[in-house]
Amino acid sequence: MDSNSADLVTQSNRLVEASYRLTLTEQQLVLFAVVQGREEDKLLPKNETITVDARDFAAKFKLAPNHAYEMLKEACDHLFERWIQIEDTHPKTGLRRVVKTRWVSDVAYVDGAGLVEFTFAKKVVPYITRLEKEYTQYRLEKIGHMRSVHAVRLYELLVQYLTVGKRTLGIEELKEILGIAGEYKAIKDLKKRVIDVAVKQINDHSDIRVKYEQKRTGRFVTDLIFDIKAKGEKKPTTQKKEAKNLKVDREYVEKYALPGESYDVAYRRLLEKAGQKPLVFEEVE
Repeated sequence: MDSNSADLVTQSNRLVEASYRLTLTEQQLVLFAVVQGREEDKLLPKNETITVDARDFAAKFKLAPNHAYEMLKEACDHLFERWIQIEDTHPKTGLRRVVKTRWVSDVAYVDGAGLVEFTFAKKVVPYITRLEKEYTQYRLEKIGHMRSVHAVRLYELLVQYLTVGKRTLGIEELKEILGIAGEYKAIKDLKKRVIDVAVKQINDHSDIRVKYEQKRTGRFVTDLIFDIKAKGEKKPTTQKKEAKNLKVDREYVEKYALPGESYDVAYRRLLEKAGQKPLVFEEVE
């Protein structure tokens, strides 16, 4: 993978909020493959096999290179058995539909070369591309230092609502999304082992800062209300007098987009900041 790439993870909000449980390495592998597949144009409509080099993976997630290949092989083995539950709308009836699908359709290893290969399952592909109007976008580096898979998932859930500044998640809803339904029945255990760990890692390593408070219904804590703020927007260094001549292209937009901001919204915001008005907006993929 090109180390100078934008490393943008783009996936449907339905996938972000889907119910599934992966280990940290499996989650990292999926996100790494989403970025690589997007860069190499292998996801849609081709849905080609994606090859991941253990050395690139180790460098991205700050792992020991001599252990990365075995970790990837194990992750692929488990990923081959994993399934995901996604809720969408049935196109003919307009009713709620629950779809269960595997993550990948095949996996392969290349011993001696430090390579693993796999193909995303057909039904998953539309949710990790820009087919849908609503999607979450963030840079892979923002979750690269996290060591809790729950931190990665919670980051994805909260970065969607950065422009809103708050998100309320029901306890049972959140546990379902995180794949821990039925676990941590005491709220103190859930907070200590999952939520507080995730919030600390998000605050330490990502581009957003979050805090939360509890909401009670009667005697029981039923919801968590998260306050979400960006740590600071990168300011373009272009002088004001040069703004009119600024080239607001895809590379510029992806560089200065806010976390969770769609390409179209970021494009319009940056054009307005530069004092430019397009005759025709760029088409979003």
